[in-house]
Amino acid sequence: MAALLPRWRRLVLSRLWRRPTLFVHLVTFALIVLVPALLFSAFLIIQFSQQQQEIAAAQVNDTAEIVSNAIDREIYGLLTSGRVLAASPTLLNDRLQQFHDRTAAALAGTATTAELVDRNMNVLVDTQSGFPPVVPPFPERSLVDRVFGTFQPTVSGVSFRKSRGEFVYHVAIPVKQGAKVKYALILTKATTSFESVIADRNLPTKWSAIIKDALGKRVFAAVTSDGRMRPRQSISYDNPSIVETVGNARMAADLIEASTVSSLSGWTTTVAVPSAVIGRPVMRSWLLLVAAGALLLAFCVALGITVGRRLAEPISQLARQAEQIGRGEPATVISTDIAEIGQVSRVLAQASRERREAEEQNRFLMREMSHRAKNQYALIAAIARRAANESSDTTQFLATLSEALNSLARSADLLSSGGWESVSMAELVKNQLQAFGSNSEQIVIEGPELPLNATAAQTIGLALHELATNAAKYGALSRPEGHVTITWTAEETVTLSWRESGGPPVTPPRHSGFGTLVTQKMTARGLGGSVAMDYAATGVVWTLTVPRESVRSCPEANGVARGR
Repeated sequence: MAALLPRWRRLVLSRLWRRPTLFVHLVTFALIVLVPALLFSAFLIIQFSQQQQEIAAAQVNDTAEIVSNAIDREIYGLLTSGRVLAASPTLLNDRLQQFHDRTAAALAGTATTAELVDRNMNVLVDTQSGFPPVVPPFPERSLVDRVFGTFQPTVSGVSFRKSRGEFVYHVAIPVKQGAKVKYALILTKATTSFESVIADRNLPTKWSAIIKDALGKRVFAAVTSDGRMRPRQSISYDNPSIVETVGNARMAADLIEASTVSSLSGWTTTVAVPSAVIGRPVMRSWLLLVAAGALLLAFCVALGITVGRRLAEPISQLARQAEQIGRGEPATVISTDIAEIGQVSRVLAQASRERREAEEQNRFLMREMSHRAKNQYALIAAIARRAANESSDTTQFLATLSEALNSLARSADLLSSGGWESVSMAELVKNQLQAFGSNSEQIVIEGPELPLNATAAQTIGLALHELATNAAKYGALSRPEGHVTITWTAEETVTLSWRESGGPPVTPPRHSGFGTLVTQKMTARGLGGSVAMDYAATGVVWTLTVPRESVRSCPEANGVARGR
């Protein structure tokens, strides 16, 4: 215990109580916890930024395809209408007046006009005027030539139609008669009709889209606002750029864009979004991280100062308490609301009490050891005198005395492990018979839990050792088939029985020697009981009967100890 006290003092004084650096340690500890969290947050933000870029690129590509498909559906609907009109029987019979009237009625309210053109570019029917039409030749010769040459429907690029005062596109369908193309039915629609097609695309702000025909001319351009794509008419007609659609040179410097080409019309749809728009959530995350880090740092410093002040005085008291323990003075518990310091203080106070108790116990043990040593010396002297009286020569005396001392030593070892307070009967029997095979099949040990005091343990131990020695020389333990059964009871009267069987025939000794003295007279007198010795022909039976109080040591637990 005394050796532990300097270590306590060094722990408290050298590690806890360093007033000049206490606050620094607390702040440093807070930073050690805080910095990894901030670094991990930064790593997550970087990963989030990369994922946002990848998601944005995929979304831009998907949006370009979606817008292109929406335009294709509009054109395909116009192609379908044209095929239906081109198959009209009135065209086969050249009833152009009827075709004009029916076509005008069918296209009413669709913002679509129809023109029937022959190979010479003459307009035979025009739903925008009366019949017969008085209009100049159809201006798109290349479109008409493709229809007559390929026998397939054709989608034109964008052109400005003066008669309509707007940009339009055409869908040309061949009107076949037999194996040749007789006419080209041209359906014309304004490019502004695409506004309703893509206006419902739900996209974030600043997303832009531009559609160009096969010659690179603007078909339609739009930019998102309030979640809807709104047209931009100010974009250049020839070779327009997506940068113009964005409308912000600084944001347009770094775009995420994707394009797709329609297999139906040959038009190119390009969708773009400025990287700065995608990076805004990331930038907000960085700013939030910096602000949170600064606030947490300030909080850690303030917390370190506050906690340091609260810890300083209790730690100082803790150091003084450790010094008191080191000097052997009584130490009282510190009154503090810091549970850890209070716990250490209670431990130190307990250590102080235990030290004083240990010192008191040591003084008591020294007195007790002195008393027990005197008793041992007296017992050994008595054994020596008895052995000398019973021995015929010095060799026998030394052998007898040595065996007795060895038995006492084994009993003393058991008693020392229990603080010389008690030893159980089962442990004593096994210990004394260990040299004779207490764990073998020849020896059976059975009895309830019975603690013995020091005097009873030494006395019974001597008797058991003497009985075992005689059994090994002359009795049951001298043959492999022999058995020894040791049993005891623990009621008001304690009865210990030694019973041999399976050994050679037994004959009573002609005279009593040292063994008889130990197993009968010394045992009976030392414990205030009686010993019965029966030299039966089948084996020796030795029975010790003593009052319970003679062997009692401490309150005994109920139970049965069995061994073999």
